[in-house]
Amino acid sequence: MKTLTRAFADQRGVSLIELMVALIIGLFLIFGAVTIYQQSRTAFRTTEAVARLQEVARLAFDVLEADVRMASYWGLNNRADYIINRAAPGAGTPAPFTADQGERINQCGTGASSNWAINLAEYIAGSNNSFPYAATCGSVGTASATSDTLLVRRAADAAPASLDPDRIYLQTSRIQGTMFVPSSGCTSPTNPACIPPAYAPPASQSRALVVHGYYVATSSTFRTDVPALRRKSFGNVNAAIAADAVTDEEIVPGVEDLQVRFGVDTNGDTNVDQYVNPGSVPAGADVISATIWLRIRSEDREIGHVDGRTYQYADMTSAWTPPNDNYRRIVVSKTIQLRNTRV
Repeated sequence: MKTLTRAFADQRGVSLIELMVALIIGLFLIFGAVTIYQQSRTAFRTTEAVARLQEVARLAFDVLEADVRMASYWGLNNRADYIINRAAPGAGTPAPFTADQGERINQCGTGASSNWAINLAEYIAGSNNSFPYAATCGSVGTASATSDTLLVRRAADAAPASLDPDRIYLQTSRIQGTMFVPSSGCTSPTNPACIPPAYAPPASQSRALVVHGYYVATSSTFRTDVPALRRKSFGNVNAAIAADAVTDEEIVPGVEDLQVRFGVDTNGDTNVDQYVNPGSVPAGADVISATIWLRIRSEDREIGHVDGRTYQYADMTSAWTPPNDNYRRIVVSKTIQLRNTRV
């Protein structure tokens, strides 16, 4: 009997105090593990959100930079003043274009003689904190009234395999160029009968005219609560409906603001002498670079996120304070050198 009692005594469990201490230690360990998990998850979400904003910026600049660098490219020369059938605002539509084609050319400009698509002397332009295009210019949604717009005029990168009778082309040689619309049924760019007189391949080349107008819309194609960077492209000069001469496409959602300043050379020394807003380029100056700012906003709210920063960039005279709307934002900028400007 004594032996059995001693055996039970040797097998007794932990005391209540020991059990409570073990529970408390376990709770601390669980709390620490949960805290580390939550912090890691928050850090992951933040990193992912910032990476997403940076990705949107990269996509936008991939399009913008390639286009801006080619401004004032006309094929075999970069002298817009040597190209026949160009026209400045206020001038009449050049004779090779019909009255209907002139209407399509002016579709996005201000006034009946804006020559919006063929004003080649202004190879890069825009508007400052305003939206200059009417609804007939193929607008989609509502454009931001406080963002800049950016306009690029140039020739296509590559020569076409065939000529489209609904497009405007530039035929350029080393000494001059001519804008023209191909005749219907004559589509070969290597056939002298299909291009302007006095030009003969391979001493001259055909290039489609490219006119792109970038702006910020307050809503994207698939979500009305997400802003987007959009682009107008001049195309069909023979469109049955004038508004169809210009197409409007979304570049990337998430761009909330676009600001532009041009670096201009005023004395011909190939250096930037000053930066000006779109629409304020001095007479006789050459635009040789463009600095572009994009404010990128997340597509979805992050509950609890507070953006306490202020933003001041481009020509802002005072800082912009974001609303407490739980959206994450970044501002990115890039200065792009124009390759084809005459300086």
